[in-house]
Amino acid sequence: MRASSDQKGEASPDSREGIRRRVVRWLSGEPERVFAFGALLVGIIFVVLALHSYDSTRLVRRALVLAGNFEREEALVSGYLLSIDDAETGQRGYLLTGNPSYLAPYIKGISRSMVLERELRDAFSGGSQDSKNLDVLFDLAAAKRSELSRTIALYSRGDRSEAMQVLKSNEGKNLMDRIRTQVRLLEGRKKEELLGVRQALGRRLEHSERDLVAPGMSLGLFIWLLWRLFVLSMEKKRRSREILIQETQMDRLTGLPNRKKLFEFLEVACRRAEKEGRNLAVLFVDLDGFKSVNDRHGHAAGDRILVEVAHRFGSIIRGEDLLARLGGDEFVICLTGTGESRDWVESLAQRLIATFDNPFFPPVGKGVLSCSVGVALFPKDGRSPAELLTSADMAMYQSKNAGKHRVTFYNPGDRGAMSAFPRSS
Repeated sequence: MRASSDQKGEASPDSREGIRRRVVRWLSGEPERVFAFGALLVGIIFVVLALHSYDSTRLVRRALVLAGNFEREEALVSGYLLSIDDAETGQRGYLLTGNPSYLAPYIKGISRSMVLERELRDAFSGGSQDSKNLDVLFDLAAAKRSELSRTIALYSRGDRSEAMQVLKSNEGKNLMDRIRTQVRLLEGRKKEELLGVRQALGRRLEHSERDLVAPGMSLGLFIWLLWRLFVLSMEKKRRSREILIQETQMDRLTGLPNRKKLFEFLEVACRRAEKEGRNLAVLFVDLDGFKSVNDRHGHAAGDRILVEVAHRFGSIIRGEDLLARLGGDEFVICLTGTGESRDWVESLAQRLIATFDNPFFPPVGKGVLSCSVGVALFPKDGRSPAELLTSADMAMYQSKNAGKHRVTFYNPGDRGAMSAFPRSS
């Protein structure tokens, strides 16, 4: 019995060795078997690589989708804020001048904001926090529309003093500040989400480079190509966005900054002038005789004149100054770093007027056109962009009333002209 037990104990190593030998003989026997085993190993490797590739591709696709959605959502939010700004501009213009034509941008801005609310609700439907932020934003916008509508109703039924009292209060400004804060909150959440996906994609690529060098060179190249496509797509979107922003800040006819860009420039210039104790001059220029030329020779001739005026004015101002077109035949020049030299500002304004001594093109000859200039100085005539532009506009109308073709510095004691430029909250 013991011998039998010993024999069984010695059989175990022999059995393992026998199995090893049989496997070796099986692999070294028929070539088809070797090929089948190798194909099985290759198949397993490719399955693993394919699963890894699918996960990385899914991450890239998600990043691309988020990037596209972010561009659309940002455009909707910017358009929504701009529509409320337009409505406010129309309200200010109507209350300050009584001109019903200012109600057109007000009505358009109100209608546009309500349409965009529905689109924003669809675009930001992916998360509960986004819905809460939208609810807050829409409540603030509704309060702002109510404030605008209330002041217009007061003015329309003759309660002008009460309407102006509401206008001068901080109610409208506080609402707009809270609306802008809420807009930045919405945009910030989307930027963080997109950044998180991009960082996850970057980490995945680092793991792919470290773990798949030998078996996955083709996969690594594939993922690298996907990454390059993603980067190029984002770069293209960034360039498109920059072009879009530039177009929204530039006048298409003359290539000059428009009203929006002017306000942004003036806000920075006012803060800098306040901080450094420097003066700032704003020149409001309106062409004399342009309407009659436009009516007589057509809009094409009028456009040529506006482009030429922009070129002549631009050749006079310095590089650090800003020349903008508000619309129509109105231009604004912001002179920075003018110190205390009122004479220098007046000299530059006279040079602007002198540019009209040269004829434009037949049949618009010499003396057909001129311009009237109004000047406002920081901080004497205003400390904000709206105050400076309103003062300069009133000074320009004083030049008109005094016979045109001249420069007038703002004089608060002269109430003969009323600004048509709307203040902003």
